Amino acid sequence: MKASEIVRDMFIKNGGSIVVTTLRGKTHLVKLTRTNCIASKTGLNSIELQLSIFDIVVDFLKQNGGRAPKGAGRNDKVGYGKCTMDTVCGQIAVRYFGRRIGESTFDPVFIVGAVLEKAGICENQTGYLKLLHRNDLD
Repeated sequence: MKASEIVRDMFIKNGGSIVVTTLRGKTHLVKLTRTNCIASKTGLNSIELQLSIFDIVVDFLKQNGGRAPKGAGRNDKVGYGKCTMDTVCGQIAVRYFGRRIGESTFDPVFIVGAVLEKAGICENQTGYLKLLHRNDLD
């Protein structure tokens, strides 16, 4: 199964919504939309992401021996600082959002990591994501 299918199944088994806890201890209600996206409100911002984002992250982790730094896109442009291509944030920026080197990007790694952990796909740790060994993951 693809990571996106595992995540989708988790939401369906839980009535279309789950609560995740970030590493900073904040809880977020995350819902599966009718268009197969995940949606969450974080503070003043709303996040809506297609399930394909989970496949992108898991594919990147597989290519990197199962572990990669999360990075950050809040203060750095794509390709610089903590948003380089060797980070989950950099991969999401380019492969999901279609950003180019030097552009700004939205950084949803905190919620993506929390959902992947809740689904039993990754270990969400401070600074990195680590893929868990699963026999059912493509």
